[in-house]
Amino acid sequence: MEPYEQQPSSPKSSGWTAGLFQLVFVIAVIAAALGLSRALKGQVSDRAPQIADLRGDAAISIRIADLEIADYAPEIRVNGTVQAAAEVAVSPQVSGEVVFVSNSFRAGAEVKKGDRLFEIDRADFVLAIERAESEIAAAQSDLQQLEAEAAIAIQEWQELYPGREVNELAARVPQIEAAKARLSSAVANKRSAELSLKRTRVIAPYDARILASSLDAGQIVSPGQSVGRLIAVDSIEIAVPVSSDQLTALQPVIGRMAAYSLRGADGRSLSAQTVRVDASLDVRTRLSNLYLKPEDASELRIGDFVDVAMSVDLVADAIKLPASALSGQSEIWVVENNQLEGRTILVLGEEQATGIVVAAPFDIAEGVVALPPLEAEAGQNVTVRTAPAISVATGGQGDAAQ
Repeated sequence: MEPYEQQPSSPKSSGWTAGLFQLVFVIAVIAAALGLSRALKGQVSDRAPQIADLRGDAAISIRIADLEIADYAPEIRVNGTVQAAAEVAVSPQVSGEVVFVSNSFRAGAEVKKGDRLFEIDRADFVLAIERAESEIAAAQSDLQQLEAEAAIAIQEWQELYPGREVNELAARVPQIEAAKARLSSAVANKRSAELSLKRTRVIAPYDARILASSLDAGQIVSPGQSVGRLIAVDSIEIAVPVSSDQLTALQPVIGRMAAYSLRGADGRSLSAQTVRVDASLDVRTRLSNLYLKPEDASELRIGDFVDVAMSVDLVADAIKLPASALSGQSEIWVVENNQLEGRTILVLGEEQATGIVVAAPFDIAEGVVALPPLEAEAGQNVTVRTAPAISVATGGQGDAAQ
């Protein structure tokens, strides 16, 4: 009997065993890593500060602003632009050759009422007057002759037909009426020629400034042809855009005085009066223009920018509050029955140095929120950290919000 010989292991069996060991090792490493991660995370969470989730709280904590109640006489400070109420195109009413142009009829010059701007050759119009005078003389002669003939015809009629009414044809009535009409037409032609002659001299209708001129001697012009542009000195005004709130504060606005100063000038303050206001708002800016009539427009040029200050009537018991209380341009929050309530206020002015806003009187309820929450809502429950401090004073002057 042959001795027993051990058979070598199969290669497949050895590879399967090694793979199993590797899989177990990988699983063990992953499990250890997960355990270590949980442990570290727990330590970090224990050390990190806890942030309270207030979304479910019934009330939030707020602070009440300190207020001051005082009489207030604000000034509305705005910017304006110099313009003319109307711009006039200069054009001749008769045709002809220009024989004279004034040195004042040039862009930038000023003219006085009655100054001659330019003149058209008068020769043709003088001849027209002479022709009209000849027509008048001829018409008058024809009329005198007909009237004399009519007188003779009436006398003969009465001798031939005593007691009978004179026939109109015999009395030359139609011929006399026609002659009178020709005479009236000749007189009208003379007046027209005289008027045309007068119009050869173009004069300034009022004190004016010349904006443009395109005329020189020797030029042939025709009726209606634009040869220049001018504005009346009295038509110069200042257009001032204001908001609806500012316009409300200035009521009644017509007749209200204002002080203005030219930018870049010596800073002198001049006076102007509000004469009218736009009937509608600008569709883009939602502003409307006030039009101010300056007392002295001698230094104003069209297009100049000016700084305007307009005094507003004294507001009694105006409320001063910190600008931080505003959640918009004119919105604040107040506390009423421990809940937030919105208010829309009329801002009269602002003290920029102190960050104080001045508003027209409004219902402050239990107090104005000093710093509104980011997501404030009407009816939201609040708890007050501080009691309101309200001081009462008299007098006050400031600049209104621009």
